[in-house]
Amino acid sequence: MPNAPHKHPIEKLVDDVEFRQRNTTWPDAMLNASSVDEVLWKRSRHITKIQRVGVALLGLAFVLIGILFIGDLDLGGSRLLSVLFGTGSLLIAGKLLWNSIRRNDPRKSRKDE
Repeated sequence: MPNAPHKHPIEKLVDDVEFRQRNTTWPDAMLNASSVDEVLWKRSRHITKIQRVGVALLGLAFVLIGILFIGDLDLGGSRLLSVLFGTGSLLIAGKLLWNSIRRNDPRKSRKDE
């Protein structure tokens, strides 16, 4: 096709909407999920400040859940299960909070390598 004729505004709008929704289809969603996993669990050292704040808030939510599970005394016979869930939540919170306070690695955060 040499030169495509000018598109109608509706066609431009449809192309724009399809481009913006592209990351919700399967291959692109998998790439997005892998980058989230890297930020949350794989100790990514090249994250932005707002991502650090988000990970820290998620970690604090897990701290709160762990405290609520461990501090709940009205469960009767299922105290062991409550302590197990609370300890698990606190371990996840520790991992998330540790990942949120780590410094960026200057070698990995440079774009030219």
